[in-house]
Amino acid sequence: MRIGVIGGGIAGLTAAALAQRNGHDVTVYEASREWGGCAGKFERGDYLFPAGATLGMGFEPGGIHDRVLRHLEEAVPFRPLQEVMQIHLFDQTVIYYQDRGRFLAELEAKFPTEAHLIRAFMKEMWRDFETLRPLFERLPALPFRSLQDVLVALQGLRPNTLTIAPKLYRPLQKTLARHQLSGTMFERLIDGVLLDSLQTGSKDASHLLAAVALSIYHEGAFYVEGGLYQLAHALERALRHDGGTALLGRHITSVERVSDGWLLTDRRGRLDIVDTVVSAIPLEATSRLLTGNDAESFMRQYRRHLSRSQWGTFSLYITLPEHVCVNRPLFQQVYTQHLPSGHAFLSMSAGGDVLRTEKPERTVTVSTHLDLSEWIDWKQRAVYEKLESEWTERLVEAVHIGFPDWTGDAGIVLPGGPGAWVKYTKRPHGAVGGYAQTPGQALFHAASYRTDVPNLFVCGDTVFPGAGTVGAMTSGLHVARALGVTL
Repeated sequence: MRIGVIGGGIAGLTAAALAQRNGHDVTVYEASREWGGCAGKFERGDYLFPAGATLGMGFEPGGIHDRVLRHLEEAVPFRPLQEVMQIHLFDQTVIYYQDRGRFLAELEAKFPTEAHLIRAFMKEMWRDFETLRPLFERLPALPFRSLQDVLVALQGLRPNTLTIAPKLYRPLQKTLARHQLSGTMFERLIDGVLLDSLQTGSKDASHLLAAVALSIYHEGAFYVEGGLYQLAHALERALRHDGGTALLGRHITSVERVSDGWLLTDRRGRLDIVDTVVSAIPLEATSRLLTGNDAESFMRQYRRHLSRSQWGTFSLYITLPEHVCVNRPLFQQVYTQHLPSGHAFLSMSAGGDVLRTEKPERTVTVSTHLDLSEWIDWKQRAVYEKLESEWTERLVEAVHIGFPDWTGDAGIVLPGGPGAWVKYTKRPHGAVGGYAQTPGQALFHAASYRTDVPNLFVCGDTVFPGAGTVGAMTSGLHVARALGVTL
């Protein structure tokens, strides 16, 4: 079967590499000049920066990245983290340990008046995750759209799975209230963790997905040498090794059903014919490619999803001298009142990571969520530059908190607002991360990888299960299964 995959991010490359290994004839079309999408990279002079995603998960034995890479006989260089990150919560610092016991002890020490309440809350979240684990390990696709989807889920069911059914549509806020933790500093702490994982904070997050988000770091957290773009490069290598085609700079602008398959047209007018299309770009971008009845069918199926709002992100890419970085954690979350989301995430290159730089400096990626409605007029150059300057100042303040010895000297300071994500990754309006994982939008209300249009599949962060390289790879695996892959 001839398969055309639109988008060379983690989801698209996963579906492509697995399908090619299974005997299909696969071509990947990536609009940019880099692989990885939101987990890609860019270079400035002697420095390499991860564009977006930085903290690695899923590389532990049995994790999704581990399973796919072993199947493809590929590997990426990573190191496990015993200390996942440091969280600077205003007047105190909380260390997020990979070990559950150490992390719980840290929480109890930092929040002594609520220690017994926090222990009960975390125990419930971890217990629910353990109940979900057999199902989680099967990686079922929701909502069910085929008999195969149902059978995969049934294989992960255990007698105790139904005990968490009453929590299927429970918001996490209800659980926090029951444990008398609403409005506490502890809630502020997990709010930032959940926003990064689920694209929504503690008040609106799904209880069950929050249980996963508050457990997954304890499964394994990793620093990937160079950055998470290494995962995309490994998938692309596997695809080419098995005879597949990987094309950069091929921006597909229309997908039209014809008598002998699908006609793909790029912005230069080049044409290709394939039997099956896998769109690994956001649903909104996919809807713009289709025409006629196929476009109408697609819009009917995903109308609710396309009406949902998404976050944008503002990033700052900066280099810091080695002496201010020594003994600082590789990953930090900084809380500050000057950011609408309340926090920023800082990711620093490890000492000796020559893929990022060979100089006695570190590259640091700083990012925060932003409301895209605030940038509605960003296409006006003066407005955009003003917003960019204001947000740069806010993130520089976060860098000062994360690196208290820094005097403000930096060889490189590069801002990246919504316009950069539109230009370099073709994300509509600069939205990244997919939809908020609330009870009304997640799980059985998520977007399916199976469309109502024959021989058209979708995957990526706007499709179940959502954001992050783990979510993206899982959605790509769901498409690969539909194409006959067994993993």
